[in-house]
Amino acid sequence: MLNIGELVEATNGILVNGDVNLIPKNYVIDSRLIDKDDFFVPIVGENVDGHKFIEDCVNKGITGYFICSKVENKQDIIDKSLKFNNKLCIIEVEDTEKALYNAGKYNREKHLDIPLIAITGSVGKTSTREMIASVLRTSKNVLVTEKNYNSCIGIPIMALKIDMQDICIFEAGIDKFNEMDLESALLKPDIAVITNIGTAHIGTFKDKKNTFKEKLKIVNNLKGINKLIVNYDDKILKSINNNSKYEVLKCSLGEAENINCCEDKITFSTKIYNKLESVTINQIGVHNITNSLYAIKIGEIFNISTPNILKGIASYKNFNRRLQKYIIRNNIVLIDDTYNASIDSMFSGLSTINSMKSKRKIAVLGDMFDLGEYSNKLHEDVGKAFSKFNYDILFTLGEASKNITNIAKEYVENVKCFDTKIELINELNKVMEDGDIVYFKASNGMRFNEIIEELKK
Repeated sequence: MLNIGELVEATNGILVNGDVNLIPKNYVIDSRLIDKDDFFVPIVGENVDGHKFIEDCVNKGITGYFICSKVENKQDIIDKSLKFNNKLCIIEVEDTEKALYNAGKYNREKHLDIPLIAITGSVGKTSTREMIASVLRTSKNVLVTEKNYNSCIGIPIMALKIDMQDICIFEAGIDKFNEMDLESALLKPDIAVITNIGTAHIGTFKDKKNTFKEKLKIVNNLKGINKLIVNYDDKILKSINNNSKYEVLKCSLGEAENINCCEDKITFSTKIYNKLESVTINQIGVHNITNSLYAIKIGEIFNISTPNILKGIASYKNFNRRLQKYIIRNNIVLIDDTYNASIDSMFSGLSTINSMKSKRKIAVLGDMFDLGEYSNKLHEDVGKAFSKFNYDILFTLGEASKNITNIAKEYVENVKCFDTKIELINELNKVMEDGDIVYFKASNGMRFNEIIEELKK
């Protein structure tokens, strides 16, 4: 981790005040999350300028902050801060967001001896990262991406935490062209994992070919171990082969035998160090098999023992709102899969629930975001998917989701689109019966978690 002197050097900043030997505890961009001794980075966004919250952060006991040289009433902010705490570390920079990036890049380059695994893909990045981390943590000190810190702002925050770990596992997400160039240049990964190429942010990238081209930039700065792990069941990723720059390791469901999907776990067999082993995942979702195959390959690279690989996979836990299970009155099962949504994750989730045993199956779906001109068609494709499933009831909420109901009514007996959450909640309370499974899926911005919280009450 960097001290203030190194931070000034990394950002080409000016030390306005403070001790060059002090090491900040943490870097924070959200003033609401500030703890004592944190270092505040005021990002200038489209709608909000973080400089407005510097005074509040100083009152909360921060150790210091960046300040943009062009910010209005810069000197007044500095003077008020130092009047409250004359030991504050204040660094003046040209651009606070660039300063954060440069600081993260500086710290990563300071610790290039620590191997880093970078994970990207249209869906499944977080579950993949956590599965790999669960295996490596059995015998290694591991730094893993926290929360959703997988952007050009979040990745530098995580990179500033690199210190004495054995391995780092970072998630790399993009929603704009050329973002991966910046992320790859900072991360300088030893191993890259690409989970799939889907329709997430297709409103920006226009087609899967462009998405693939941008995601593949993760390998531009591969070093050290020099391995790229890809999902060989993905039609586009299947085209990647070994080259002079890196070795390609291919994961496929074809490597798994005797797959058994139960109500709360999955078992299968696969080879670990060329010996067939029985594997248990204590979660639902066939995608977790692929995630475990990535983890096995990476476990082998780092010489994790077979018992520890199996232990790590068995102890893996989903994050909140990713196929999270709740049992409410009369043994009704709610499946919360509302952290986010794309057409690929919609299909995967609907298929997972379809394979589960229950009295009836109810799907509650909401809009998928960031699809641009493709929104209507992709929501219609979700509706067509019900021709392959056996759902008794389908409820939707949202303007785009009307396209789902318009198509799905041909395949599902009870279909209805709602205008408000209250109407949807009231109807669910009427129709849910003992033994039903109710599956919820929508983009995070639809706030479907509020519906689930009401039903849990």
